[in-house]
Amino acid sequence: MSINKSKVRQSALSLIYAVEENGGGLQNFDLNLFWRISQEKETDHYRQALCKAIAHVARASADSARLLATRAQSVLDALHGDLTASRLVADIERLEKRSSEFDSALAAMRYCAKDKRQDTTDKLELCCRDVIALAIAVEGLGRDMLPSLGDFPVYRKVLDPLKSAIMRRGKLMAAVAALATPLMLEGQQEFTGLVRCARVLEELRPAAEEFALAVLARKPQLEERLTALLQNYSTARLDVVDRCILYIALYELEYTKLETPIVVSEANALADAYSGGKSAPFIHGIISAAAKA
Repeated sequence: MSINKSKVRQSALSLIYAVEENGGGLQNFDLNLFWRISQEKETDHYRQALCKAIAHVARASADSARLLATRAQSVLDALHGDLTASRLVADIERLEKRSSEFDSALAAMRYCAKDKRQDTTDKLELCCRDVIALAIAVEGLGRDMLPSLGDFPVYRKVLDPLKSAIMRRGKLMAAVAALATPLMLEGQQEFTGLVRCARVLEELRPAAEEFALAVLARKPQLEERLTALLQNYSTARLDVVDRCILYIALYELEYTKLETPIVVSEANALADAYSGGKSAPFIHGIISAAAKA
C-alpha cells in the first residue's frame, strides 16, 4: 500500500499556498504548525480508527478479566499463610491490579468515543495510549510470572488453571499492544482502515513537503515560464490558488517524467476542488500551451 499521489499533490498545494500568503518565503514560516493544523482531519480519522480497532480487539476483555480474577483468587486462597510463596502472591496481586486498570481505561476510552461534547479527539488519543500502555504492562507481567508457577508443584491443581487464564489474557493484551505500531499490521484485513489512516500520517507530510519545497525552489524559473505563457498578463493578477496550481503543473511538466495528459488532468482536478468554476478551462489552456511549446 502506498500513499495516494493526488493526496500528496493536494497537501503540497496547501503548503505552497500558505507560503505564498505568508510572503512567499520560508524564513518565518512554521512548518510544524502548518502540518498540525492542516492534518487535523487526518489525525482525527486515525484516532477514531485506532479507538475502533482497540474496542474490536478487546471485545472479549471482560470475560478474560473475570476468568483471571476468579482463578487468581483461588490461588491466593490456597497460598494464604505460605511464606515461601510471598513473592508469587505479590506478583499475582500486581497482575490483577494492572488487569483491572486496563478494563477501567478501556471503559474510559469507550465513553470518550461516544462523548459528543468533545471538540477534538485529543482526549480520545490519550485514552487510547493509556489502554495500549496498560495492555503492554499486563502482557509483560503475565509473561514474566508464568515460569514461577512451576516452582510450586504442590499447588498445581489451582496454578494450572491460573496459568491458562494468564495465557488467555496475555494473548488479548498482546493483540491490543500490537496496535501501537499499526503499520506492522498491513495485510490484515480487519485493520485495513487503521493502517490506511496511519500511513497517511506517517508518509503524507514528508512526501508533500518534499514536493512543495521542490516547486518553491524553482519558483523563479516557473514564474518566468508562466509570465511568457500569460502573454502580457501579469502573474500578480492571477488568483493565488490558480497561480499555485500552475506552479505545480509547470513543475511536473518540465522537471518530472509525468506524462502531459496526467499533468493536465491533475491540474484540472486541483482547480475543480480548490478554485473557481472558470479556473479549470483557464489552467487547462495554459498547461496545454506550455506542453505544445
